[in-house]
Amino acid sequence: MEKTMVKSAHQKINGDEFKRLIISASYELEKNKEILNDLNVFPVPDGDTGSNMSMTIGMAVQELVKEGGHGIGEVTKKIAGASLRGARGNSGVIVSLFLRGIAKRLENALECDGISFAEALYEGVKTAYSAVESPADGTILTVAKHSAIMALKRARENNDFEIVLDEVIRASGEALEKTVYENPMLEKAGVVDAGGMGWLIIMNGMKRALTCEDYSLPEIEIKKIEKEEDIPYAYCTEFIIKKYEDATASSLKEILKNMGESLVVIDDKDIVKVHIHTNAPYDVLGKALLYGEYENVKVENMRTQHSERLVKEKKKEYGFVTVASGEGLESLLSDLGADRVVHGGKTMNPSFEELRCATEEVLADTVFVLPNNKNTLLVCEQLKESSKKKITIIPTKSIPQGISALMAFDEGRSCEENIKEIYKKVEGVSTIEITRAGRNSSFDNVKIEKNSYLAICDDRLLASSKELDTIVRVVAEKIKSDNKREVSIYYGEDVTESEGNDLLNDLNSHNVESSLYYGGQPLYHYIISIE
Repeated sequence: MEKTMVKSAHQKINGDEFKRLIISASYELEKNKEILNDLNVFPVPDGDTGSNMSMTIGMAVQELVKEGGHGIGEVTKKIAGASLRGARGNSGVIVSLFLRGIAKRLENALECDGISFAEALYEGVKTAYSAVESPADGTILTVAKHSAIMALKRARENNDFEIVLDEVIRASGEALEKTVYENPMLEKAGVVDAGGMGWLIIMNGMKRALTCEDYSLPEIEIKKIEKEEDIPYAYCTEFIIKKYEDATASSLKEILKNMGESLVVIDDKDIVKVHIHTNAPYDVLGKALLYGEYENVKVENMRTQHSERLVKEKKKEYGFVTVASGEGLESLLSDLGADRVVHGGKTMNPSFEELRCATEEVLADTVFVLPNNKNTLLVCEQLKESSKKKITIIPTKSIPQGISALMAFDEGRSCEENIKEIYKKVEGVSTIEITRAGRNSSFDNVKIEKNSYLAICDDRLLASSKELDTIVRVVAEKIKSDNKREVSIYYGEDVTESEGNDLLNDLNSHNVESSLYYGGQPLYHYIISIE
């Protein structure tokens, strides 16, 4: 007897139907984004996986609602292009890469059956894997890969779109449950992978659209931040001195700290590099002469430069694009040589399109890009394919690393020499962030209570306590055990200068010599650079 093949009401779908599926998936992501955000390994209130995935697909929806009536190949092409432009964070870029692979497989197709859908998913997985340098287990990649493999097996048995989609959902749930055991960080935190859950939400959203009503989303607008510049100190003064034998960088810093703003003093063995904004540059240089001999001096009138820039920027050999959130940090990075500072960071990852526009605005053939956040790195990597310029990504994972990268740059060196020196400098920088927990949690047998202080060192939990004094003690011990010499504290928008000075004095009482700067960053009370 011949075996009866089960058939659904949706054996094939066309372009308009696939459009409806993506709109539904976008709706489900938007509705559940906070659930995904709460799956952070550390319970800090960052704009994270859920927000990034939602805004990435939301950008595709904005493109889809403009027009319709095309075959599925044309629809997936539009989705892929728009999602890449709107991609934010690692999870957003990976989703856009999945969609690019799907569009590649369905190019010129009018409809999609079970086999072509399964093959398209697998092509999407291959595209995403090829773009990630070291794919880790227990992530959205492994969840999508398992579901695509199982979809191919099911499609060979029954070439029916809805039945294959059901198999994708089943296999995604199966793989998602395993992520907590496949990734050591997730196992310590006791959570499944947020990106993998996002993938499952997307597929469930698509399934709902086969039987449920259409959904529409609020518009997602990319805002370009315009900032008026006030320049109270006219002269950007930079110099390098070769230290006298008995001179110390800390003593020089103490002398200069009241002579201007944006003071940065970097001690590198026999030399000291100094950056300061001041109205008395020659007084600064005179004081510095007591500590060493000049190797390099540069004094620039920022008011004149600013006026000239508003009229016309001159093309140069090298340019810098970086990412930051916080008035003080953004100003400091600009002062140190960043041509464009894209507003964003942990609280809101910038989109691919915002970064692309910034790199194109820089009047230089070679542009260095500093992500300053590991979750922005993959977005930045996509810039290389979209520009005729030479785009060099320096994988800075924090603001302190971005600051050190800019300070390490020397116009007199070749591009290769600069990259080598920048990498060397960045690798010697550690970052400690102090914030408050957004929820009760547990990580690596450490109980974390909501609103308690967290100290996170290079993305690893250093301490959790209700008392800031306890956090300060642990931070001080960490700095001393690492034998670090240069410590800078950037206080956030919810911290007063007086509170910042209290932390500074507390660290100094533990024999950790530090400097305090206004960062203005949201959510993170303090960012501490140690090198």
